[in-house]
Amino acid sequence: MLGGIDLGGTQVRVAVARSDCRIEAGLRTQTHNFKRPEEFVEWCARAFDRLTHGRRLDGVGIGAPGPCDPTRGMLLNPPNLGFWKENLPLGPMLAARIEAPVHLENDANLAALGEHRRGAGRGVRNLVYITWSTGIGSGIIIEGRLYSGSHGTAGELGHTIVVPDGPLCGCGQHGCLEAVAAGSGIERTTGRPAVEVFQAAAQGDRQARAQVAGAARTMGVALVNLANLLDPDVIVIGGGLTKSWRLVLPDLVAPLKESPFVKPYRRPKVVRARLGQRVGLVGAVEWARENL
Repeated sequence: MLGGIDLGGTQVRVAVARSDCRIEAGLRTQTHNFKRPEEFVEWCARAFDRLTHGRRLDGVGIGAPGPCDPTRGMLLNPPNLGFWKENLPLGPMLAARIEAPVHLENDANLAALGEHRRGAGRGVRNLVYITWSTGIGSGIIIEGRLYSGSHGTAGELGHTIVVPDGPLCGCGQHGCLEAVAAGSGIERTTGRPAVEVFQAAAQGDRQARAQVAGAARTMGVALVNLANLLDPDVIVIGGGLTKSWRLVLPDLVAPLKESPFVKPYRRPKVVRARLGQRVGLVGAVEWARENL
């Protein structure tokens, strides 16, 4: 039996799965419920005990906000976890508590793995997954294998610079894709929650429509860069802003179609993710299986 933990976002999700990675049961709670990492580890251990009825797990995968060090199972500097402390050895802490191997990875990387193995990217060799929500993250599959780089930090698409000297990003750089095109960037630019801007655009508000189109086209420029850098078969896009998929798709793919260099024969397909909120857990369980 395998375990998976999705630590991304405002919720923590825990699930157990059979050896074929079919998820059987799960539990979830709010991330803000934990003030110390020891509390989080204890809750996960008890959740697994409840879900497995006391049976031992063969392995557990954790998808966590980056940056992290998968080799050592450490969270390095995740800005949105209240119980974080620098260089937190989360993997070893949980492994000692549940007496099973624990494998930590960036949550966007595991989402890419999930969509490649079980979702919109099944059967392709090369894939990039993008989560487009409050922030922007991505994961890369090359020749069927997850690519995380020399330091475990590959795939930080949200922190590639698209507007030199542009708005300040939470990472400290200026002009990042995330600062311009993510939900947080849209809110900062418009002074309105991104969900309201997208709703207004869908209802025909011209100003909101222009703001959404601008964000989508900026994301489209990033897709051109991905096509030229990695030459993927498919770019899979998930996250909260894809709820407005029909609204954003034309502006999203326009830069790809307009590029004189990204020829049609090598233009990647751009598709919406299929696994929804399950993507992190599916990827975490797959990661656990592949590391047995």
